[in-house]
Amino acid sequence: MLIHAATDNDIHPPLFGGPQRTFGLLRGLARRHEVEALCLVPNRNTAPRAEVVAGVRLLRRKAWYTSAVWRLEQARLAPMFLAAAGHTAAAGGLARAFTQPAEALLADLNLAGLFGADPAPLKVYTAHNVEFDRLRMTRAEVVTPGFWTARLRALEARAVERAGLTVVCGDEDAARMRELYGARDECVAVIPNGFDETAIHAPGPEERARARAALGLGEREYAALFVGSDFPHNRAALAWLMDDVMPLLAGEGFRLLVAGSVTRALAGRREGWLVARPEMPDLAPVLQAADAGLNPVTSGGGSNVKLPTYLAAGLAVLTTPFGLRGFASLKPWVVIAGLEGLTEALRARPAGWLARGLSMPVEVAEHAWGRLGERLGEVLEAKRRCGGVLATGADRPLSAAERAGA
Repeated sequence: MLIHAATDNDIHPPLFGGPQRTFGLLRGLARRHEVEALCLVPNRNTAPRAEVVAGVRLLRRKAWYTSAVWRLEQARLAPMFLAAAGHTAAAGGLARAFTQPAEALLADLNLAGLFGADPAPLKVYTAHNVEFDRLRMTRAEVVTPGFWTARLRALEARAVERAGLTVVCGDEDAARMRELYGARDECVAVIPNGFDETAIHAPGPEERARARAALGLGEREYAALFVGSDFPHNRAALAWLMDDVMPLLAGEGFRLLVAGSVTRALAGRREGWLVARPEMPDLAPVLQAADAGLNPVTSGGGSNVKLPTYLAAGLAVLTTPFGLRGFASLKPWVVIAGLEGLTEALRARPAGWLARGLSMPVEVAEHAWGRLGERLGEVLEAKRRCGGVLATGADRPLSAAERAGA
């Protein structure tokens, strides 16, 4: 089966949650299917227009208007999903980037306008979050939030309506898609978030010792890692760790490792217990050095890719109940604590499966991106075989009025 995918991120290298999910699933799909991915990238992007990575043919195209929308978002005048209107208006030209007709089109929300331009009979909305819920949680980030949340809800409803299948990260999101948009059970599939099994592994003793030495960690120090991209829910979690957790543990041999673009929020802080590393394509060095992975989030959407990544590296994992959403099967392998209980939970110095001398749990191994992508392929094949591949109007091009309201 030839599968088209469309996303408004450059998915390789996959530096944060959305691209990690997209590329991970497509890499798994490419084990048994032919996959072409159209990536809308910033004007400054210097990657090749076309290349094949892990069996996925990447087709990068630049869209000038995304830079304009980004500036509006930085000024808090409009959210980034406004770019969907431009993508929809350009859908015909964007669809021609693919080399040949496919049997399925997988599109992120902002690229769902391609449903009316790509002739693939199976249209799939790949939902990273329930975007309506996520925007409501961060409404202070943009002016006139009520206007934008209503607009986003209409955009998301249209994507669910036009798709023959909506793929979500967890049961919670599936329930919300049914509640908000009337999605039928047979038109929703849950494929959880996962980890990159080609890059993440539990380190051996010598590998771990080298990683810790490179970060200046003492033999008896307990290193807790927080990985995050620069989004509001991660900034809030980091602020809690910096101001309410680590000052209480600093004299007890604890160090906080922070990795990812969320480190921009540290604004030059230089505490002796802090080790910060900016956004990086390879997390292995910090994962191999850490004892525990932290996920103290209380808002956001979808589920957190960091959680299965921590587990795959053999770390103990401490998470809020909210941070466990989408990962019910991993509950036996994490420590659950609310924000107020996180300090004491960390003070107990929990040990992950690696430190306990265990093999990787089956429940964790099942979250490898390659396996998850294969599962998605099985869902697509079953959907195609049953013949229920078209939602009402999914193959009809949008009218000018619909494009203006996208």
